[in-house]
Amino acid sequence: MVASERSLADRVKIASLSALYSAYKRAKGASRPLSPASEFPHERGADREWNESLYFNFTDPASGIGGYTRIGMLPNQESDIGVMMLFAGGSRLLVTQQGGRTDTSAGFRLDDLAYERLGPLERWRLAFSGEMGDLSDARKLNDVEPDRVPRLPVEVDLVWEGIAPPFNFKDADARALAGMLVSAGTRLSDLRSVSRVSSEHYEQAGKVTGVIRAGGEEWAVAGGGHRDHSWGVRDWSAPRAWTWLTCQFGDELAFNLSRVAIKSVDVFNGFLCYGGRNHPVRRADLHTEFEDDGRTQRSLRFSFEDVEGRTVEVEGQVLTVIPLDLRSRGHSTVVNEGLARYRWEGREGYGIAEYLHQI
Repeated sequence: MVASERSLADRVKIASLSALYSAYKRAKGASRPLSPASEFPHERGADREWNESLYFNFTDPASGIGGYTRIGMLPNQESDIGVMMLFAGGSRLLVTQQGGRTDTSAGFRLDDLAYERLGPLERWRLAFSGEMGDLSDARKLNDVEPDRVPRLPVEVDLVWEGIAPPFNFKDADARALAGMLVSAGTRLSDLRSVSRVSSEHYEQAGKVTGVIRAGGEEWAVAGGGHRDHSWGVRDWSAPRAWTWLTCQFGDELAFNLSRVAIKSVDVFNGFLCYGGRNHPVRRADLHTEFEDDGRTQRSLRFSFEDVEGRTVEVEGQVLTVIPLDLRSRGHSTVVNEGLARYRWEGREGYGIAEYLHQI
């Protein structure tokens, strides 16, 4: 809905919410650039679901090889969780899960998985040396007994480097966010629920170089990637749905588009990255085609406009989906992590299309 079509009452609500959010950002210091200290561990909260996590993804356009890795520190639970999943061509998936407690003395290390901080807010080294499960079909991740999955030695050595500064999600355009809340009919009492999905959160577009060795195979990686760092309560049962999309078209354009729906809240956030700068999203429109199960993403198309008025229209084809079943944590949540090929103005790029569902 364009501004001229809104009622007077809605325009007043938007102005009020925009002012409140701007005041909140000032109180939280969100208008200041992130400091290098942001890259270090943060003081933990008391909630059982308090979590601090680092996530990196990477794709090599020439080979189609890619993957993602995440370390989630859960100080109020029995173990931290680390994963690395590699899209190894076609539907093949190499996977490992790490447990125990994260060593933060020189970055973040959880068992065989390590993130070395080479330059805060700029460069990281991602390393793994150990065994991974080798699945011919990523869709079968939850259907096979772990001890029956073939294993092979894997070494990962990648350098992840930002192509622009990180984007703090609190830097969302206040008026645009207020407009989305009003359009969704958001109840003010429901806004507090958003804090259940990591209230502190920044993301960054980057480039990735290095090598992956798996058994007798070796893959050079030279492509794009995306990362995020979040801390606060991460309650997987809180959102009724979310969508998280990332991609990079060379060094010219990268994007993140996130949609979070919690109770009556339903908003987009994210940014376009070009010219070495991040530009918050002003409005977005997303359409997804799912498979017959209604949950597994097949293709998508979306358009969004940033605060500078630039509009992009992107189409995506999902190539491989990893179904992450979180029901063992006491709720019926599934996250489908998809490797996607995107097209924008005749150009092709690769990234992630992630969809969360409550079932």
